[in-house]
Amino acid sequence: MAIVRHDGEIKYEGAVLTTYDHMWMDGMLETTAICWDIEKHEAVHIMVGYYGSDCCNMCGGSYEIDATEEVKRDILRTLKRRAAESFARSVVEYKQEIRAGRTAVVARGRKVPKGTEVTVFWVGDRPTYRSRGYAWMNETERIAGCKDADGNKIWIKAEYLEATDILKSPSAKERKKFIKSWVQESAKAYNIHCKYWR
Repeated sequence: MAIVRHDGEIKYEGAVLTTYDHMWMDGMLETTAICWDIEKHEAVHIMVGYYGSDCCNMCGGSYEIDATEEVKRDILRTLKRRAAESFARSVVEYKQEIRAGRTAVVARGRKVPKGTEVTVFWVGDRPTYRSRGYAWMNETERIAGCKDADGNKIWIKAEYLEATDILKSPSAKERKKFIKSWVQESAKAYNIHCKYWR
């Protein structure tokens, strides 16, 4: 059994993973089930209970947590694919990130000629021009302190720079460790405590 509607319709049989509650300010308790759509490979949140002080479920019907092994495997395979995508994005972001010690070239802006090669010695945040005029805006921008080939100091927005030094890519062992950790942590949200799926 899975989610049984008040009209007797059975939904997400073998794919109900867990539930969570939300207490509204009017005293009503809402219960939502996390189910897995095996065709779309994504989680679906369905309200299965709406309780008042009399503990009567206004949604009608019933529900039972009954995730099958096939569903759990599909979830872990999906999470593994998403973890690999997340890892790839993080590596690209890491290689493009402007931080102290890196060499870069000016790619945008008007004050510093484009193509100027610089070495970054400091990166930090400062209030934007608008935020300095209106404190309630609370906006910041990333600023890089750099030195050009002649040793002149240049202060420029970090987004105007492009890193030119080549960083070493992570090893296969580091990639596997990231993916395994990402999958195991994400699987907790789906109430899956089975062994990491290879």
